[in-house]
Amino acid sequence: MIKKIKKIIKKLDKFLFKKFGSDKGTKFLENIKEAEIIFSLLNEVGKESNIKFVGGCVRKSLTGDSIDDIDFATLLEPKEVKAKLKKSNIKVIDTGIDHGTVTAFVNGKKFEITTLRKDIVTDGRHAKVDYTLNWYEDSSRRDFTINSIYADSEGRVFDLQNGVSDLKNGKVRFIGSPEIRIKEDYLRILRYLRFFIQYSKEEHDKETIVSIKKNINGLNKISKERIFDELKKIFNLKNFDNLFSNEQSKDLFLNIFPQLKHHERLKAIRELNQNTQEKYDNDLILGLLIIDKSNDYEYFCHKYKTSNSIKDRFKFIYENFEDSQNKNFYSEENIKKLIYLSSKSNVKDLLLFLISSDKKANILIVEKLLKYVDGCKIPKFPISGEHLKKYGYVAGKELGKKLKSLEEKWIENNFVVTKQIFEKFLEKNN
Repeated sequence: MIKKIKKIIKKLDKFLFKKFGSDKGTKFLENIKEAEIIFSLLNEVGKESNIKFVGGCVRKSLTGDSIDDIDFATLLEPKEVKAKLKKSNIKVIDTGIDHGTVTAFVNGKKFEITTLRKDIVTDGRHAKVDYTLNWYEDSSRRDFTINSIYADSEGRVFDLQNGVSDLKNGKVRFIGSPEIRIKEDYLRILRYLRFFIQYSKEEHDKETIVSIKKNINGLNKISKERIFDELKKIFNLKNFDNLFSNEQSKDLFLNIFPQLKHHERLKAIRELNQNTQEKYDNDLILGLLIIDKSNDYEYFCHKYKTSNSIKDRFKFIYENFEDSQNKNFYSEENIKKLIYLSSKSNVKDLLLFLISSDKKANILIVEKLLKYVDGCKIPKFPISGEHLKKYGYVAGKELGKKLKSLEEKWIENNFVVTKQIFEKFLEKNN
């Protein structure tokens, strides 16, 4: 019953925000009991609130999006935060103590708590900060107006940079000078693109585009891990492919990630039925944008230090997708061989890749093969080294080589080897 009530409140808040710009959109944040615990421990009865929700969780609550991470801003310094929370047996660790951030864990949920700050020195990657008791100073050092919105434990909004209005009107705006904000942290170029795709209802601001182009090489100072993490957040957007429908967004994105050039393939995905579309995860879509006859995928994976899982998936597609030109490729017999030599998940990746990259691929046939993969029983090679020993082979390289050759013959013959062929194949002089 409680879940239903929360759902109704969330829908109502979203409607009120879109209709009237109501600050009641943060009501849903009040219902997070773990957050209430932190508020109760860090606030003092009868005094001004020491702590507020801030950033993405407030923005998402206002727009009705699902909330994953919750961040707090506080007047208290890190040592005070830690002392108050640990006194109540709340686990707290230093995650960004040099910048005033600690992370608290309540009932398995993670909360970042950061002391109000003002920048002293920035170099495009890191900032030297000083603490402040001024909420406006803290809001002024944030990146975008829509990320500078605060809310207290009762859901009341504190909007010091007109972020609520910008969010309602679909305006993605840097706080103050775009160039200054970008030079403080060049990763904000990618963050701008992400928020523009997600929220903007108007064209790019000219000053912002000029500042981004002027400073785009500053991304070379940012760690590749941070850049890849931001790229993954862009891929998580439901309307991610809108990135390529805006020429300025597309040009900026491809300037940063030139290997992700096959964006036209995304259109093919939208033409598939909903069930098939849902089979594409973000890593496969990334591969779809990169993989071709060149070795760009290898360079990209190396540059951004992607996981071995991603590398292996891309490698299988790269090594096999050209074979799709073979007339027998789209047969159940061939697909069964690929499954045996690799895995069902890899073969699904390949089929999904082909259906959206090969204009000659028959959608109905490929969708039928995808179902075949699910139900396919993986063959088991019926012959072992013990069988070969009966024919005079002893353990060692010769036996292993013969066993491998026999397995290849078995696969080639559609996983069937008759006793006659088997015995002839194992003759010593064969």
